[in-house]
Amino acid sequence: MIEINQHNIQRAIEKARQTKPLVRVIEFRTYQVTNRTTGAQYTVKFSKVGGKKLAECDCKATKVCYHIASSVALHIVLATQTVNA
Repeated sequence: MIEINQHNIQRAIEKARQTKPLVRVIEFRTYQVTNRTTGAQYTVKFSKVGGKKLAECDCKATKVCYHIASSVALHIVLATQTVNA
């Protein structure tokens, strides 16, 4: 699991904006991210432990990747809807 914060996600957001991957909800906190060019698919999972926002992706990256960055916005929207429901 990788902690997500303002400092470590910015570069990944920039790459996500360039590549524009397709993000699909598998279930709450779990997303499938597809690279539109290669068709490669990755699974991203989010959790929150002790106030820390955590994510994991099954790609080979060891830091916040663009798969996490591209799915975090959708996750925030869904999490907000769940809390307000």
